Amino acid sequence: MTVQTLKLEGRLDTSAVARIETGFAAKAGAVSSQRGRVIIDLQDVTYLSSMGIRLLVSTLRQFRQREVTFVTLAPREGMVRELLQMASLTEHLNMVDSAAAAETAFGGNSEPAGPS
Repeated sequence: MTVQTLKLEGRLDTSAVARIETGFAAKAGAVSSQRGRVIIDLQDVTYLSSMGIRLLVSTLRQFRQREVTFVTLAPREGMVRELLQMASLTEHLNMVDSAAAAETAFGGNSEPAGPS
């Protein structure tokens, strides 16, 4: 089964989220229900505002409603990771530290479809 990667990077502040939100939501919405597997890649996110958190939470809700299996690659930036921990989102986002851990989470049966 293939895995789609949804990559977010840089500053996820109000203006950045306003620019990317519609496209990101469309890519997330295109994942097949129940059979879809997704990696949300936050490794290169350097800043996360409340709007960035809202984007992640709305994606999380969408995936849960449609029973999409997903994991989230943790941000490298310590402040962003700490913010997600303080907001109690790391468990809800199925946070992992590496692509290898993501593959393990999917049972080792993943073929990446490439970044989106």
